[in-house]
Amino acid sequence: MKRYLSIAVVLTVVSLGCASHKPAMEPRGDVYERNQVSEFLRDTATPDSGNAYIIGIGDRLDVLFFVHQELSTINLLVRSDGCITLPYVGDVVAAGVTPMRLDSTLTTKFSEVLRDPNLSVIVREPADKLIYVLGQVKRPGAYPYETKMSLLQALALGAGFERGAKVSHVLVIRREGLQKIVGVEVDVAAMFAGHNLEQDFWLKNYDIVYVPKTRLQSTSEFIQIIYDILYPPVDILLRGWTAQAIWLQIDYLQSRP
Repeated sequence: MKRYLSIAVVLTVVSLGCASHKPAMEPRGDVYERNQVSEFLRDTATPDSGNAYIIGIGDRLDVLFFVHQELSTINLLVRSDGCITLPYVGDVVAAGVTPMRLDSTLTTKFSEVLRDPNLSVIVREPADKLIYVLGQVKRPGAYPYETKMSLLQALALGAGFERGAKVSHVLVIRREGLQKIVGVEVDVAAMFAGHNLEQDFWLKNYDIVYVPKTRLQSTSEFIQIIYDILYPPVDILLRGWTAQAIWLQIDYLQSRP
């Protein structure tokens, strides 16, 4: 296995184009080997935003105009593509930024069509936070995510492993923003034996913990795992993963040197 196995994922224009008519984008991603957990954690670290709330997919927002009150929109869903839609400005990416940052973005956009775009963004209802424990576990599914939930805590929700589970090569699959999927192999068997306990790291909202039958051998196998999870999805919609709009270039990647 290479140091980093590159993957390419093509998402439909509905997924990442925010309903625009631009060509489909080709996000990038990587899978890290078992000895690269620290690199994975470094590369996927969340930038420090203090205690500010970060808008997520599934959140419901109120966008309130103080002068042009007829434009106020309440209970606005942040769609699975991370966008919201508003009159005059169309689709705007909301997921991954603070309400204050979205407020600033909308103010700039509306200033092109309004004389006094005085507005405020309020999080009306945060979405449920979830992690997924899938693969060779006795009770696969989606589980409520709590801050500082570790990998081993998540696996415990799966109620044990099925016969033949490759516990020494568990995959944690993480979505970075709207355009990148990354994964890391973790030797959970070693942790059960009291080794490498520092690799029992905190998970993030929407992480997928996947227990495979066999060791990951190639880029195409990682692609196939993601394909099996997301299309068709185990859940009708794996919230936060835009599951219905993900298409994986498996044949193309397998043909690469």
